[in-house]
Amino acid sequence: MLVALAATLAKLVGGLLALALVRPWGRMVPRVWLLAGSAGASALLVVYGGLTVLLGALVLLGVIHPTGSVDRTALRWHVGVWDLWFLVWGILLALAIVGYWRRTATRARRDGTANRAHS
Repeated sequence: MLVALAATLAKLVGGLLALALVRPWGRMVPRVWLLAGSAGASALLVVYGGLTVLLGALVLLGVIHPTGSVDRTALRWHVGVWDLWFLVWGILLALAIVGYWRRTATRARRDGTANRAHS
């Protein structure tokens, strides 16, 4: 039960991070925190989704032979739908980060909040 609640909370935070990148109320969050948190979440999603899709596909293709039995129907569903969505979510979050970074870079420099070496 505790793991399910933690996973739900993590997904909620991930969704709010993504929305904060594209909605006006996201300006309330400091730019550095928003970029760092979103980049970390994006990296985690891409690595998790990418690895689970890759490893599942390798099992389905017969390249990897697990020692136990494999429910191939469930594995196909995970590779083609569930785990793939984590990968897609991570990629879309990365694209939102790039868009946010580009939109806010000029304002950050103007406000003096950007790195002084880039001014």
